Parts: sequence; C-alpha cells; structure tokens
Amino acid sequence: MTKEINSNSAKDVRLSTRDALLQSGLVIVGLKGLRGLTVRELASHAQVNLGSFVYHFKNRDTFLAELVEIWYQPIYAQLRHSSEAQGESSALLRLQITIENLIDFVSNNAAFISHLCADAFAGEVAAQKFLLNLPHRHPQIIYRLLQAAQSENSIPDGSVLHIMIFIMTAVGMPMLLAGEVMQGCTWLPVDAQKIRDLMRDSSAAKQRLVWALSGIRRQEKQMPVVITSDH
Repeated sequence: MTKEINSNSAKDVRLSTRDALLQSGLVIVGLKGLRGLTVRELASHAQVNLGSFVYHFKNRDTFLAELVEIWYQPIYAQLRHSSEAQGESSALLRLQITIENLIDFVSNNAAFISHLCADAFAGEVAAQKFLLNLPHRHPQIIYRLLQAAQSENSIPDGSVLHIMIFIMTAVGMPMLLAGEVMQGCTWLPVDAQKIRDLMRDSSAAKQRLVWALSGIRRQEKQMPVVITSDH
C-alpha cells in the first residue's frame, strides 16, 4: 500500500499545487479583482514557489482565463439544468426558476462581478474575453426560454431581445448598480442607503422578477365593453 501511494505522489503533488493556486486566485480576485493579482502574491498565498506557477499555467493571462471559467462554470451548468424541460413545467416557469438561480449567483458573487467589469475596463484581457463571450452563454439560455414561452403562447409576440432587456433591466440592473461599487458609499443619506440595500437584496430582486413576468404574461382576451347612449 505504501509503495502504491509513493508511486503516485508526484501526480498528487501536481494536482494539489495546481488546485492551491486556483483556490488562492479566487480569494485574491474576490478582494482585488484580476488587475490586483500578481503572480508573486499568488504563489505566496498558495505557499508554492514561482516555478510551480510557470509549470502549471505558463503565464498570468492563461491562469486568469482558467480562473474565471472555474468561477463561472458551476452556475452555467446549473442554469442549463434549470432551463431544461422537466415534467410538465412550462417555459415561463422554467424561465422564472432559471433567473432566480441567476439572482442568487449575482447576489453571492457581487464583489467578483463588480471587479470583473472594472477589470475589463482596465484592460485585463481575460476579463474582456470572458465578457465578450458571455452573450453566447447564459443570456442565450434566457433568450431560448423566452422564445419557448412565445411558442406556448404564454407571452405576447414581439422582439424577444427587447423583452429580455426589459426583464434583465428590471431585475438585474439594480443589483449591479448597487453592488460592490456602492458598498463603500457610507456617506449616502440613511434613506439612500435603504434604497441601495433594497436594490441589491436578492429577495427584492425575485419580487421584481415576479412583477416583470406578470407584466409580460399574456392575458386572456376579454370582449370589449360597448357603451351605448339612450335615445
């Protein structure tokens, strides 16, 4: 047994070192963003030498690109799962569940998301590539669910993109605006801080989602009321 463990020890060390670097990267990026991560600090945090970083990732950009994917992939997989047909669930119900999962993800990762947007503006290549590719990922899931809801006649015909913009603006935009960027604005009046807290609260966002979906849900047509005058 001892010989078998020793024979695989080199492989185990490589895997644990790689994982340690990635886990340390998630911690540092959550605090400082991609632009705040240096290879030297990363290696020190992970308690590995600089040579190990080069061995596993070659360079900083390659590391950051993989790091962002590791952060994003679990929620992307969850959103794809919730969007799939399950039993007799309507497209509109699957849409609601999918966006609720997305709300929880944004709420739990507000700092990382705020940093990622700032990183892209600061010129971080990994952040820019990730955001440029993002429209082909979970936004496409939401887009297809809206198309399915139209096919089921649950929502009116019209531009699916326009409807998606309406929903995401009503639900997600307040969370992003009141996220980590406004977290340190302690100088705001008390009433403004209450508004900020409501904007970023996940329960409030889910309530806005219910209102938004109610607003676009197709209503049963009623016979028009004809008003006649007595002669």
